Amino acid sequence: MEITQLLQAGVTKPHPDQAASATWLAMVYASTRAVGGVVTTSVEEPMTGRNHYRVGVRLRDGRPMSILFNAAAFLVAGAERQDLHIVNAVFIDVPGGEIYRRAALQLATTAELNQPLEERHLNLLTEEERQDVAYHQPSRLGDLLFNWFD
Repeated sequence: MEITQLLQAGVTKPHPDQAASATWLAMVYASTRAVGGVVTTSVEEPMTGRNHYRVGVRLRDGRPMSILFNAAAFLVAGAERQDLHIVNAVFIDVPGGEIYRRAALQLATTAELNQPLEERHLNLLTEEERQDVAYHQPSRLGDLLFNWFD
């Protein structure tokens, strides 16, 4: 499934989901262990100013990264760890991705997330969501799906 098919009403809003996030977090631990890494931070939940879950991991080579989860879309992505005040993520592929797919979670690639955001991507969003896009002007598809809208 292409991630553009996940662009439905509500996907840009914070969507806490305890069951989905528990599945995602279990897969984070399993996939991180499978590639010789460790989970390094506690989970940050969606809230005003961030529509996704986020947890930090360190890979076997010592590289830190964040694993992101948009519960409204059941979508997992990876991003370089960065200052929490920087809003534009540097997306990277999630190692051990097959583990997420076995749990019925969608996995976004770097290439998919870095696609330029186009008007056609907004068709199924609510009017409020389209107003948020007009105000915040995200430039990439990943910036819409893993956003910082207030």
